[in-house]
Amino acid sequence: MYCDVPEAAFYLNYQSPASLYRLLKAGLLDDYVEMHDGQVLLRMGSKGKSPTLARRVRSLVNFRGGHEIFMFDPKEEESLQKIRNRHYEKSSKNIS
Repeated sequence: MYCDVPEAAFYLNYQSPASLYRLLKAGLLDDYVEMHDGQVLLRMGSKGKSPTLARRVRSLVNFRGGHEIFMFDPKEEESLQKIRNRHYEKSSKNIS
């Protein structure tokens, strides 16, 4: 599963995509980047022996306070439910 940076930040439970952009600029997420029509997409799942994006980000970022990253994995039901909820919220806003 691939997501743009703001959507990936949402799935990882970040308030903004700033941390992900910082990691991208430093080249620390190059293994997870895929370009599509000039847009940066991030691979959310694992590939081969590489961990999921959530595990990689967690290993790179120092967490402060009570913030906990959501360990998003497209193969787990809890993550799939988060995708469904996000889709429902977006479609509800389009209808209203």
